[in-house]
Amino acid sequence: MGINEIDDIKANDFIMSLDKEDKDLFEIKEYAIKKSVPIIRDETKNFLKMLIGISKPKNILELGTAIAYSTYIIYKAAEKNVGIFKTVEENKERIEKAKNNIEKYLNLDKIKLVEDDITNYLKSESLEFDFIFLDAAKAQYINWLPNIKRLMKKNAILVADNIFKDGEILESKYYIFKRDRTIHKRMREFLWSITHDEELSTQIFNIGDGISVSIKK
Repeated sequence: MGINEIDDIKANDFIMSLDKEDKDLFEIKEYAIKKSVPIIRDETKNFLKMLIGISKPKNILELGTAIAYSTYIIYKAAEKNVGIFKTVEENKERIEKAKNNIEKYLNLDKIKLVEDDITNYLKSESLEFDFIFLDAAKAQYINWLPNIKRLMKKNAILVADNIFKDGEILESKYYIFKRDRTIHKRMREFLWSITHDEELSTQIFNIGDGISVSIKK
């Protein structure tokens, strides 16, 4: 390694060693690890906190609550400015845990947990949002995109997580198991769409498992 080259893994480990611990969030994380519930990575957490701190959104939509780990992060980062905060989840078991976490750690008056299929929800919602966080079924990102765009205000931000799907999206489809090729194809379609859409300005970041950030023009 040259003197000006940086080992990405070492750099990331060093950065995360400086991370400030949040005891409440750590409790939620411990449960997620114990129960094998997917949650956003630490790098993604910090990126979200910074982005929300800069953009100061009032109306927020989260697609994919799980157990409210990312809900906690987003709400705490935006707390002083939040007007409307909706988060959508359809898994019954996760909904109950999310309810408990929201009730225990967050503001029930400000957060509305929508118990619905995301496809159904997006078709029926009429409110517009300043900030949308997408972290749900990866194969559906491309199908949800038209309605997500409809719900974005001018200058609204859309953040999509896990766009690399543990690196699989970076590989040729021929290196992917046949059962995973539909997700591979649709995620690549989603990324092509958001980076070539005239209504959006999009950047892809190699953070966590890949993040896209799109701003509606």
